[in-house]
Amino acid sequence: MDEGIEGIPTSPDVRRRSRTRRTLVAGALALTVVSGAAGALVGGYLERTGGVETVQLARPGPPPGPPPGGVAGTAARALPSVVTLRVTGTGEEVTGTGLVLDTGGRILTDSRVVAPAVAAGGRITVTFSSGATARATVVGRDTGYDLAVVQVHGVRGLTPLRLGPSDRN
Repeated sequence: MDEGIEGIPTSPDVRRRSRTRRTLVAGALALTVVSGAAGALVGGYLERTGGVETVQLARPGPPPGPPPGGVAGTAARALPSVVTLRVTGTGEEVTGTGLVLDTGGRILTDSRVVAPAVAAGGRITVTFSSGATARATVVGRDTGYDLAVVQVHGVRGLTPLRLGPSDRN
């Protein structure tokens, strides 16, 4: 018998098994490399030539509008009547929302939103859903109910929010 590692004798069977393992590992490695190369070549060819067949995606139609009823329909109808108020004064800036009350430009909002403008003669800027902006002044407010009415100037075509009982649309 031959001497192997650290003087341990090895038999021809042990050497044969070791050689077989090395051959199997080398074969698996070669197969992996060849498979990877073949995949890369096929993938590159398909990428350059447009693939096996042409794929056409369906063109989307216009998005559906909100249903006439329900929350989405109510929100869509209310959007033109909802405004954003940006109020500056007394060293602070407040942002809030409001509702167009009439075509004359009166807007309902929270009293706390307009408070900085009232206290220091600040500035109120109203932004409409169209993106247009206008200056506004406070008409009146009630701090107990936290309500205020502001008046926009130089704006036409306002859409007042339709108010009424919640059980009727």
